[in-house]
Amino acid sequence: MTPIDPVVDIARGLVREVERTQLRARRGIELIARRPPPQVGNTPKDEVWSLGKAKLWRYRNDDVRHGPPVLLFLGLVGDSAIFDLFPGNSWAEKLVAEGFDVFLFDWGRPEAAEGDHDLGTYMDGYFVHAVDAVRRIAGADEVSVGAYCMGSLMLTLLLGSRSNVPVRNAVLFTPPCDYDHAPGFLDGFKDGRLQTGHVVDEMTGLVPEDAVRGMFRLLQPTSDIVQYVTLWENLWRDGYADAHRAINHWAWDHRSMAAPSFVEMVDSYIRENRLVNGGAELAGRPVNLRSITIPLLMIIAEKDEFVPPANSEPLAELVGSDDVEILRIPGGHAGALMGSAARKKTMPGVVDWLRRHSDSPPR
Repeated sequence: MTPIDPVVDIARGLVREVERTQLRARRGIELIARRPPPQVGNTPKDEVWSLGKAKLWRYRNDDVRHGPPVLLFLGLVGDSAIFDLFPGNSWAEKLVAEGFDVFLFDWGRPEAAEGDHDLGTYMDGYFVHAVDAVRRIAGADEVSVGAYCMGSLMLTLLLGSRSNVPVRNAVLFTPPCDYDHAPGFLDGFKDGRLQTGHVVDEMTGLVPEDAVRGMFRLLQPTSDIVQYVTLWENLWRDGYADAHRAINHWAWDHRSMAAPSFVEMVDSYIRENRLVNGGAELAGRPVNLRSITIPLLMIIAEKDEFVPPANSEPLAELVGSDDVEILRIPGGHAGALMGSAARKKTMPGVVDWLRRHSDSPPR
């Protein structure tokens, strides 16, 4: 083989970089020209139930091959579009293609009318009714649930405090558990330097969206700069700009949070670490993690900046289930659900686990 002349190799590299710079510039202009945020949630679906601001959608699927139905949801401060960002990076699209009957639950954006809601209000007053709606619409006795981040914690509290919730299996994406291992931006609340009252709007009874966004920015104060640098470096790649805009739009589209729920999270879990130390409650009912005996799949992101692995890992030993699997994903918190690591490892792993814990054909 003829060795490559170093000068020729350098010249090729320069040409390649010039071509990429031209593509960056052209696509940067296109990006500026397309100012409206990207459309997310494009997988066909129908609204099938609502209660207050909470809504339930069912994705269209004429080829359901596995049961029970799968219900996806996340915590109170994010948009459920994370499960259906854009074609090729969509949990809804993937699960529908694999033959599952897929539902998506969204809490809606709270206003002053929801300013008195605690975690028990949300789970007992909305979520369990959404589960019943899924069962009724799908004609199923039970559901499989996929819950992300805070949603995983809320589902854990529900299952540990009630024995009559018809959930057969649960996939817990980056589930919070042990707040002795928490990101640094929560230290102010843990040691008392920050009080919950500092971020609550007394007029509405809510933690405003800007305050929620500000708390997340404390973890990565240079995140905006990093995002723009990353965007510039990758603008030459086909489709990268649209994907970046969709993910970035979701990541910073935070929602307000009812003050009682926020105070409960800070006092009971961030400060008192009640899932590990005991004393956790939901709507006045004690939470017994040993009573959770259903099959569980835990997704842990090895570089998670919000829920470090050491925060999630103890949950596997605290629950009473004999069927607990852990799927470890390289990358950060959001990367567990979207991006190349999610497509290559998380999605195939979750689909395989759900198949093994489902009926085919569905009953």
